[in-house]
Amino acid sequence: MTKWWMRLGALLLAALVTTALVSLGHSLFVQSELAALGTALPIHVRLGAMLRDFIGLLPTLGAIVLGALLIAFLIAGWLRPRAGRLAPFAYPLAGWAAIALALFAMRLAYGFSPLAGARTGMGFLVMSLGGLAGGLLFSYMLGRIRR
Repeated sequence: MTKWWMRLGALLLAALVTTALVSLGHSLFVQSELAALGTALPIHVRLGAMLRDFIGLLPTLGAIVLGALLIAFLIAGWLRPRAGRLAPFAYPLAGWAAIALALFAMRLAYGFSPLAGARTGMGFLVMSLGGLAGGLLFSYMLGRIRR
């Protein structure tokens, strides 16, 4: 397999993991608010909602995440050789920034956040950290490809 295809696979896996984490953050923050209102949420309801949220968000959120990470990782790849000691953090920081920017852009485009979990500062932070995890995974997989 050529390195180009392996990089594409790393990007796709990073986008999938990032989408799953952003979706999970969304589900947990929404469930937390529902519980604060006194709604009983048994574990099977919580887990089912998490799965349905992921499946429902995957086509649209997954495409947004993939596009955001693609742009961010291309920029990080260009900046990485010039980053000196910060080079190991290029992809994780790019992933975090990409998701934070995507969430912010959605808020600007719609006038509110279409992902209810990102409507609070903490929800926004937790969901954007999904991009950091995706960037870490991408960076790890690139390291494995280079060996």
